[in-house]
Amino acid sequence: MLAYNNGQTINYSSFGNSLGVSNTTVRNYIDLLNGTFMLEIVPPYYRNFGKRIVKAPKIYIADNGLTARLLGISGFEQLSGHSVFGSLWESLVLTSLKGILRGASVYYYRTSNGAELDFITEINGKLIAVECKASKSPSLTRGNHSAIETIKPDHVFVAAPVDNGWSMNRGIDVVSVSELVDRLGVL
Repeated sequence: MLAYNNGQTINYSSFGNSLGVSNTTVRNYIDLLNGTFMLEIVPPYYRNFGKRIVKAPKIYIADNGLTARLLGISGFEQLSGHSVFGSLWESLVLTSLKGILRGASVYYYRTSNGAELDFITEINGKLIAVECKASKSPSLTRGNHSAIETIKPDHVFVAAPVDNGWSMNRGIDVVSVSELVDRLGVL
């Protein structure tokens, strides 16, 4: 169930009902998996924005190979057309962020109206947003733009599987994962 819900907000009660256990049991297992570094739990980013913010945490299986195996994906051909490709891309970006930002908190932002950004973090007093797009020609949605207007990050990176990044707009750059790591390493 976790593999199919990789990168999604967790509803402990729904998981518990599906598994026939209490939501407390589900929470305890997820806390155990998080404590053993098998899962990453990304809490929501919220301040008093005056909007209805989604406050459930997002969960990611820390190992993309394990996630693919649990889903029965055995090669890139299967993966490239699979519905979880985007969430596996997010997991890869999250792992890279956690590696470069040791000890820094990483959040996500989502409202009930569809405004969202995949990852938010603060580096040396600068608010940085990272949106993950598993496309070689990424574009931001209206919900992404709405989130950017609300949060007002100092910079937005669109992490995409590209060889070389480019500037999308003022303060918004498309970057590869290695470019993201390099750019965040100098902030």
